[in-house]
Amino acid sequence: MTTNLWISRIAMFAVLVYSTIGRKPFNIIRILLPIVLIGYFGATYLKEVPTGGNNGWLLVAASLLGAVAGAVLVFLTRTEFDSKTGITYVTSNFASIAVLSFVFILRIVLIEMVTLNGEEAFVFSIEHHFDLEVLGPIFILMAGAMITV
Repeated sequence: MTTNLWISRIAMFAVLVYSTIGRKPFNIIRILLPIVLIGYFGATYLKEVPTGGNNGWLLVAASLLGAVAGAVLVFLTRTEFDSKTGITYVTSNFASIAVLSFVFILRIVLIEMVTLNGEEAFVFSIEHHFDLEVLGPIFILMAGAMITV
């Protein structure tokens, strides 16, 4: 990965961790921040999405994995209404960060494996009928499904 990609991935992860951990008031920023992030990366990386061969199945599997991760995050998150202030709060703990870390590390490991083993990755993709250009859209759809859930 290039330095620019490393910086953008780490910045995105830091923003997600900061916006997730602890007790935060539920407001429009908590809703819009992930949508804006996914919108930016979607507009950047979803210009051409290969769907031929097994690419469609990989996209569906990534979306399902994202939906499962989103469901786990919903399960780990507690919502409470403070009747004194009239504010709704969302509380997340370090288990939520573990789920986000798993997804983040999964992305990095896959990208690094393909980058460091380019020839083997190319042969594998040919043998299994998918395009390596599907990796970017896979991650965007996974994150989008996570946010949607």
